[in-house]
Amino acid sequence: MSQDAALDGHILNIVQTEEIAEQIDLQNSLKERGYTIPQATLSRRLKKLKIAKIGGTYQVVDFSMPNLPLVLNMQISDYGLIVLHTHPGNANSLAFFIDRKFVSYSPQATQSSGILGTIAGDDTVLLIVKSKEQLHHVIDLLQNEFPYLKK
Repeated sequence: MSQDAALDGHILNIVQTEEIAEQIDLQNSLKERGYTIPQATLSRRLKKLKIAKIGGTYQVVDFSMPNLPLVLNMQISDYGLIVLHTHPGNANSLAFFIDRKFVSYSPQATQSSGILGTIAGDDTVLLIVKSKEQLHHVIDLLQNEFPYLKK
């Protein structure tokens, strides 16, 4: 294994097992493992590894769908409603993606998703869940699609 690959492995491991709020925290954790890395180099490596700061901590983010907006936050209601927050102007794209993938009227939808539909604002998407019983199933679907999301 090359030194770059080993360093990337340590970065991924640290980000996945520790709460890293600042790059200096990651630099310190790497230093404890024997790696001294300048901030500019670390920043480039984070971008290469698809690690971004989400909700105040660095997390691995899969940007494999280039036009899919980043979900910044998820709020859950006990009444079968889920609110997703994204960047301004991205809610329609996010709602369209969810509707296409999970809502039953769509030919590509997962039949038992439990999502009845979405309503999009500018930076907020409201998901309407079929029943309270299906709420946890829908949350699991969303977390599988957006693995960096936390309840």
